[in-house]
Amino acid sequence: MPKGIKNSYEECKKLYRDILFGFSEKRLKPSKRKIYIKHLNELDSGETGKKYDDYFFIAQEKGLKSESQALKFAIEEDLWTQEKEEEIEKTKERLKTLNLTKNKLIIKRQVDPLLKDIKILDDQVYLLDHERSENIGYTAEVFASKKVNEFTIQQSFFKNKKLTEAFYSEEEFDLLEQGEVSECLGLLAEMYSDFSNDQMKLIAICPFFMNTFYLCGESSADFFGKPIVDLTNFQTSLLSSGRYYKNLISNSKSAPEDYYETPRKLSEWYHLQDKTQNMKDSLQDKGDGGGKSILGASKEELKALESEEEGVIDLGKMSDEKGGLSFEEILKLHGV
Repeated sequence: MPKGIKNSYEECKKLYRDILFGFSEKRLKPSKRKIYIKHLNELDSGETGKKYDDYFFIAQEKGLKSESQALKFAIEEDLWTQEKEEEIEKTKERLKTLNLTKNKLIIKRQVDPLLKDIKILDDQVYLLDHERSENIGYTAEVFASKKVNEFTIQQSFFKNKKLTEAFYSEEEFDLLEQGEVSECLGLLAEMYSDFSNDQMKLIAICPFFMNTFYLCGESSADFFGKPIVDLTNFQTSLLSSGRYYKNLISNSKSAPEDYYETPRKLSEWYHLQDKTQNMKDSLQDKGDGGGKSILGASKEELKALESEEEGVIDLGKMSDEKGGLSFEEILKLHGV
């Protein structure tokens, strides 16, 4: 599970409450003052994009190079090399391929080695990107991103739940020490981390959300009581995840009681069946309908993979019963 993901129903319900109200509550550490951080919508995001363009223009007017210009200069001055640039691209491509492969695999025993390889490549990309940034220096893109982050603080931080009183006036914000700005940026990053894609999926699979979602139609107004253009980005994301799971649950057998232990476990049950169905569909398209064995599957995975109409062959159990399986028998089980 990714670091920082909240995997209890109680924690997910607190985040769900924040999504419904459209803001999160945080506190500044030194002063303990409470901040209400507004969840932005598409209009807010559009304004942020426009601000980025404005700040990028200002940066270039001040003489800052764009990233492409700074990269070219760094290579010409031997501060960076084209070979390292290509190494980054190749490593990212390998990482992308491994992630695509991981998403197609069903069995945890098959996924775990890939996760280790992905972690190694992730670390390599992080170190290479950091070295690259150090060598190409302060660019117009870095300046624009920094100013947009500061603009987002002013746009998002409020003193009250109604989000009508800004936490900082422009004058107050301009007088903040860099450490105070960094703390605000940390709270903002923490809030966005609370609603990552992985976290949103866990909230969407929770019965307290899904039971209500099943009672609604497909319109956002049926659930949030307002048109989709007025929804926050997190509300839109939750609806999207809700529709995905609603379709998945409707076309899968119900999860056993023990899978309701945590949102993560419940999510894994339905994802496992979804991947299995995709695998079966792929085999049927290729004309391979004979293989029902799942190499390396645990007992829990076999239980999840077994459909209402057919069983899944446990090779270990069959081997014990027959006193061993020949290579030809294993191929036959796979329809080869």
